[in-house]
Amino acid sequence: MKFILIGGKSKDSNVNKIEKYAISLTNKEKPKVLVIPYASKNIKSSMDKFYKLVSGLNMDIDYMDFDNVSLFEEKLKDSDIIYVLGGVSDDLVSYFIDNKLDIILKKYLDSEKIYVGSSAGAMLVTQISMGDKYMFSDNFHNYNYKMVDCLNILNISICPHYQNEDLIIYNDEILKYNIDSFGIEEDTALVIDNNRFYCIKDNKKSSIYYFDSKNNYKMIPLYEGEIYEKVGGFRS
Repeated sequence: MKFILIGGKSKDSNVNKIEKYAISLTNKEKPKVLVIPYASKNIKSSMDKFYKLVSGLNMDIDYMDFDNVSLFEEKLKDSDIIYVLGGVSDDLVSYFIDNKLDIILKKYLDSEKIYVGSSAGAMLVTQISMGDKYMFSDNFHNYNYKMVDCLNILNISICPHYQNEDLIIYNDEILKYNIDSFGIEEDTALVIDNNRFYCIKDNKKSSIYYFDSKNNYKMIPLYEGEIYEKVGGFRS
């Protein structure tokens, strides 16, 4: 399974270069995409935004709602791409674990499927990442971001929406964990393909930063078009 971890989409962005790339990885003219909006309490709103984002792309879209959770494996087995949308990361992780969807997902890790996650959906497959369920704003600053334990499919940490200047606290948080980490700004995606990783950008001005745990967490910007290698990869 290849992983495409998106740092979120900027408001009203309808650029879908990342989604086009996910389609290209399937080598199919019209791949089947299973959309998971469980991080949101309003599935209709999340799906409306997704349909708008991928308008014009050649894909066969199916999605999960809270009433058909029992069909997850059947739908996943039949899909080429699983696309997990954003929302509240804590709730998304809990829902997967409580309904044993994590066990089902892990059964397909050695398949040719493409996993795409945006924001909370990107965090889901990591070991631990920076979430904002308890975040509050005061005097134009955001406070109370918390690290969230996730499914530990990938032995990494990420911080979506990293362009937010208040998320500089992530740079200190990752020092508590012996784990490679990534700050992923909106409209960018980290692609993990076995031992290779690289970035795709909807917005050329956005960035991804790699913090190498073996190199004193040195902050390394990733450049689009460059392929990077990690000995052993990031699979847990």
